Amino acid sequence: MGLFNIRKSTFKHGVHPPEHKEETNGLPIRQFPFAPLIILPMAQHIGAPSQIVVREGQEVTRGQLLAKAGGYVSVPLHAPISGTIRKIANVPTISGKMSMGIYLEAFPASSQEVLEGTPVDVETATAEEILQGIQDAGIVGLGGAAFPTHVKLKVPEGKHCEILMINGIECEPFLTTDHRVMLEQAEDIFTGIEYLLKATGAIRAIIGIEANKQDAADHLEKMIPEGAPVSVKVVPVKYPQGSEKMLITSVLGREVPSGGLPIEVGVVVVNVATTAEIGRLLPHGRGIQERV
Repeated sequence: MGLFNIRKSTFKHGVHPPEHKEETNGLPIRQFPFAPLIILPMAQHIGAPSQIVVREGQEVTRGQLLAKAGGYVSVPLHAPISGTIRKIANVPTISGKMSMGIYLEAFPASSQEVLEGTPVDVETATAEEILQGIQDAGIVGLGGAAFPTHVKLKVPEGKHCEILMINGIECEPFLTTDHRVMLEQAEDIFTGIEYLLKATGAIRAIIGIEANKQDAADHLEKMIPEGAPVSVKVVPVKYPQGSEKMLITSVLGREVPSGGLPIEVGVVVVNVATTAEIGRLLPHGRGIQERV
């Protein structure tokens, strides 16, 4: 399936704030130096906090499980660096509230290789096994909400997912992380889409991208695997185009009922960076320990 541009296709109203994306949209992704000490709150996501399974003084390897999921609407936490657990105590979160947290001191000479786990084979795994693999990897929505992805992907009984919508809009000023992910991690994105199609039962996927990222749209169009039920849709630049309900209206002309979810109109929406992480982590059984 090919790229198609319908620039007049969009939702009503919206605003056009200054974009300020040119400062970073041309810069390649680089590895940030590992900090000597990392503080990890257990409440980094929507839902129940993660439950710590390590102890003070314990040495851990990057990618090792530090905390298990605190319930269904929760995810585990994996070590972002190899090092030593120096302290377990209450720490402040970005919300201003307190949470139990881990103080992890890095090994100064470590190569920081990531621990491998049990791979999830997209060819043989069931939808439930893929959802479990996504939860085990600690994957949450990377578009900002940090809602556990396995919960979002679970199609309620009596509902049907027809279309998987991959959200590559990134309409907020200054932000260019999704833009760079689409340019540099296309293979991971399409691997992630393969997992997501099977997990949701969707028959096709559409990648939505704003017109100010035409290079990413062109690149992904060229990278679509032969025969894959995937297309790319470019939509006008406007805020809040990246809101999933607005995106569905722009791309499909469907309106999600007030108070309803996208599945009410046969759609599941997943952020493009989240999709790339699924494609990067599940084939190796790894837990998420970094993001762009």
